Amino acid sequence: MVIKGKKLEKVVYEEKPLCGRCGAGIVGVIPRWLNQKPLCRECAFELEQMALKPRGKMIEIEDVKAPLTPEEKNKRIFLTGLFVITTLVLLFRVYAIAPMLQDPKPLRRGVTATDSLTDKCIEQMWRLSRDLQENNMQPLLPICPKSARQYIVRELTDDTIISCPTPEEHGLAQLTVSLNSPVPYALAREEQ
Repeated sequence: MVIKGKKLEKVVYEEKPLCGRCGAGIVGVIPRWLNQKPLCRECAFELEQMALKPRGKMIEIEDVKAPLTPEEKNKRIFLTGLFVITTLVLLFRVYAIAPMLQDPKPLRRGVTATDSLTDKCIEQMWRLSRDLQENNMQPLLPICPKSARQYIVRELTDDTIISCPTPEEHGLAQLTVSLNSPVPYALAREEQ
């Protein structure tokens, strides 16, 4: 048997040899000897470690990783790039889908950028518009969610108009619905 250019002899014993240091049975080739006695692999390793470390302390041998081959480097670069691209696509899709998961703003004419209380007021205006169209108006009108004041009804000769009592609190000039125009109309302050 040849290892690293050195010739090792395989010694065959009739009996199983015992380690001269710990007394354990030795199987296979005897790698080291101490004072004409064979050593097991574990004892030989410990003695080598003690010889390498000052004052007989044990040292830990760390496994040294072999450098990456060009194929492994290319594979890692490819997988990292794929991971980054997939993450970016997922983030883009989540960003695109997020607005769809929010409650839609109620339909209206005029200003569309409003806060949640204004949206609730517009939803209330839709209910009032339905009651107005069905000629089913209640004697006691609901209140605006932002100002807690009752909606105002004005009856004209050819139309009935229901308006928010405090549109300025919504940042609007007026917020109305009428019999002739059932879709709530939010007029911005600048449009007056």
